[in-house]
Amino acid sequence: MIDVRQSAFLEGRGLLDSVLVTNEVLDEMKRRKKNGAFFKVDFEKAHASVIWEFIYYMLERVGFCGKWIRWIKGCLESSSMSVLVNGSPTKEFLPKRGLRQGDPVAPFLFLIMAEGLAGVSRMAVEKNLIDSLEIGREKVKVNML
Repeated sequence: MIDVRQSAFLEGRGLLDSVLVTNEVLDEMKRRKKNGAFFKVDFEKAHASVIWEFIYYMLERVGFCGKWIRWIKGCLESSSMSVLVNGSPTKEFLPKRGLRQGDPVAPFLFLIMAEGLAGVSRMAVEKNLIDSLEIGREKVKVNML
């Protein structure tokens, strides 16, 4: 369900794996004198800007049934929050997007959301809009980390 190129929040994979592979790709490109472009996405504050409708779309797209999607929808849309102003909480309001820090399901939902980017990358390769670089003796194709 989750693309093999994703390295965050998955057992046996680490964020630094992508950094190491990126360095290897850069070294290989320099060695072969190949031209290329890198597109870096910074997910540092992405949890706060996740659009719930996109999560629901991606859950359906990767095969979750309507019942599961309604459960996730209930979890996301049932929360309320307030802000501390000078030490006093404001009136509660309902969030419209984002994932709550500390929510045990948040990393999973983030992976599902990020799977949209992996899908766009796969489609671009299939349509020959971007190329992969073959790395190492095994000629592993790399186009996204």
